[in-house]
Amino acid sequence: MPELFLPCTYECDVSLASRSYYGIGGTARFLAHPGTPAELADLLIWNREYQLPLAIMGKGSNILFSDSLFPGIVISLDRMERMFWISDDELFCEAGADNTLIAEELLRCDRGGGEWLYRLPGQIGSTVRMNARCFGGEISAITSGIQTMTIEGHLLWKTPDEVFHGYKQTSLMENPEIVIAVLLRFPETRTKKDIKLQMEGFEEERNKKHHFDFPSCGSTFKNNYAAGRSSGTIFEELGFKGRREGGAMVSEHHANFIFNKGEATASDVLRLAAEMKTAAQKEADIQLDLEVQCIGLFDEKLLVSCGVNSVADDQDSSKGWAGLLWSPKELSKKAEIPEHLFPHVLIRGSFVGYKGTDREIPPGGFVAVEQLLSIHAAIASPDAPFLRWTTRNSNSALFSLKPPSVIPAGTFTDELWQYGVSELFIAHPDFSGGYLEFEMTPEGNWVALRFDAPRKRTLGYAILSEEPWKEYITMVKSEGGFGMELPYRLLEPFIQGESIAMQCCVSTGRGEYGLFPWWQGPSGPADFHQPDHFYPITFL
Repeated sequence: MPELFLPCTYECDVSLASRSYYGIGGTARFLAHPGTPAELADLLIWNREYQLPLAIMGKGSNILFSDSLFPGIVISLDRMERMFWISDDELFCEAGADNTLIAEELLRCDRGGGEWLYRLPGQIGSTVRMNARCFGGEISAITSGIQTMTIEGHLLWKTPDEVFHGYKQTSLMENPEIVIAVLLRFPETRTKKDIKLQMEGFEEERNKKHHFDFPSCGSTFKNNYAAGRSSGTIFEELGFKGRREGGAMVSEHHANFIFNKGEATASDVLRLAAEMKTAAQKEADIQLDLEVQCIGLFDEKLLVSCGVNSVADDQDSSKGWAGLLWSPKELSKKAEIPEHLFPHVLIRGSFVGYKGTDREIPPGGFVAVEQLLSIHAAIASPDAPFLRWTTRNSNSALFSLKPPSVIPAGTFTDELWQYGVSELFIAHPDFSGGYLEFEMTPEGNWVALRFDAPRKRTLGYAILSEEPWKEYITMVKSEGGFGMELPYRLLEPFIQGESIAMQCCVSTGRGEYGLFPWWQGPSGPADFHQPDHFYPITFL
């Protein structure tokens, strides 16, 4: 097997049992730890060449890894764990933020509505992905927006209505998208005493039910509310408390928990789960769905018995792959979409503060870059608009500092950085050959620059002028939005194969700066001219 080097922090030959709450699992060839959206996108793009099986984990609190070797990459977002307030009641959390730490942050800030997250095992990304709930709280009720990444590395901003589909159901469970950040909203203020009292009550309730007596993933099956009683009650009625299969045992205190009593295998857990599911169906006429997420190569019959979707293994038809971002049979397929489905969103999301600190910039700024033609159509028609960059704003404070009235709106304007401005940077994916910078205000004032190196202008572009640009740039203005359309011919020097790098930024003109996608807590004065931080994009 050839030696490979992943484009982010990673470990080799990792025991998955040591990384999961169940304490069960084989060895993963790689465990990757990307620290930023760009690093995660780099990894996904890299894997399109090497075609290794891919899976993603949160904290391992709801995952049953198979006993077999995982021959590819398990992605952990544990390094993406920052959280900060973007307004008085909206908390931005990277997907790897721990649920309990979020609850403790709310306690610190006297914000109610998230007490139920305390001691809820897991990270916020996984909590959103499965629309988790407990003690009367549900993540959908406190979520304002979700930032996801597709397997092509494209960034999408989702509204709660687009994601949450009812009790423990989301669109993310059906599509290979990765939650990378969540915007949570907590409008209710409460006293620290009341918040802490409720958190301690929830913790006491968990301890009373012996949730943490032995390794487990909590509830094995979702509730079926049509049954009129919980899954735990159903299994208790069916006599499953204390039932064993190898090293796996149903809890004697909560019949919907399967514990690892010490030497349980994934097969032990699934055999016991299959027995429980079958009994509920045959003896109680109740259909129950597995809540635990299976990842890896399992016995196909066991997966079918537990109602788990899988893809047959190429080498052994009795085995099936479950829980992959891409199945081995799909890894080599290139994502293609027909021309009539363009424009296609490459990146879309909310600006966040440059350093990721509380209330760093006025909230409400959204930016998107869309691909208007397939890469093949763009090459054939290089002067047609290829990319559309647009900024939308729901907060007048973000762009309140405007150019003086003596400067006509919609004109090429020097020193535009002094005002509220949205910016787009374009660079070569390996950061060679310089980069482009575009700036624009809501009034349509704009400027474009070309650099050979950070802040070193390209020969012939030292003196600012609209002449090199005006034949390429089309201004875009719509209700609530502004931006530009750019042709392939202008971008071609910065495209390698079908890839490019880009970065969206915003400045209020008052020393407040924002990014999308965001970086990992840059130090020192704000500086957008860092091509090695730009976000990699692969065109369709």
